[in-house]
Amino acid sequence: KPAPPTAAGVRSFPLARPCRAPVEVVMARRAAGGGTAAVYGKVSTSEDAGGLRARRKTGGDDDSDEDTTGMDERTIARKKWVRRLNWLWRKVNAAFWVALTCFMIWYTNFFRVIWESPLVNRTYFYMALACLGFNVSMLAYLSLWCAGVKGIEEPWETHQPKAIPVMAVVGVSTFFLFFFALWPVWGIKTVLIQLVFFLGFVNAGHFLPSGNLGALMMFVIFFGAFFTSEMIPHEGLAHYTPRPFPI
Repeated sequence: KPAPPTAAGVRSFPLARPCRAPVEVVMARRAAGGGTAAVYGKVSTSEDAGGLRARRKTGGDDDSDEDTTGMDERTIARKKWVRRLNWLWRKVNAAFWVALTCFMIWYTNFFRVIWESPLVNRTYFYMALACLGFNVSMLAYLSLWCAGVKGIEEPWETHQPKAIPVMAVVGVSTFFLFFFALWPVWGIKTVLIQLVFFLGFVNAGHFLPSGNLGALMMFVIFFGAFFTSEMIPHEGLAHYTPRPFPI
């Protein structure tokens, strides 16, 4: 029942009483488990913790850790073959793009043409090289210095949250700048060449060891590709040739 109004004209209400379980229920719980152990569950310790923490410790992305409880042998064998076929398909797909990139470098003699052809728009070309150098420097800083030297195991977006968006913008700018710079040389084929080179470089990581050694080998492959023009016997088979000036 509400209290009578006070002198200020404000009516106050009594606080609600906390609800209690019947005495019979409490006694039954104590008799079942003894004490309060039947009422409150045990708090999980760090050894029993699951979820993201356990996945990070044990490598939860591994397909071999998949729970097979309640599956018959045929289902387990089928899942095992599916994992093997998926692994094989990824390797075949990566090998295809790497092989296509090698063929494209040989067919176009790309790194000789971009330096020697008078058709290259040098203004856009140097701007594209500057953007590419920035992204390569950022990759070297994040993968070699931060992860390899300083031993930072956190993802890039955690300890350097602004690096990924900036590199994405610079990467898109690099694509368009190279497109404008090399359009007089290869025309619309410039888009195909850039796409093949990008996919080939990304998929090359499937055949490299993990860790710092694999990251270092990626940079060796990247810079080593600039010297492939010395081993290609022709001047390129896909670019346009400049027309001679009339005498």
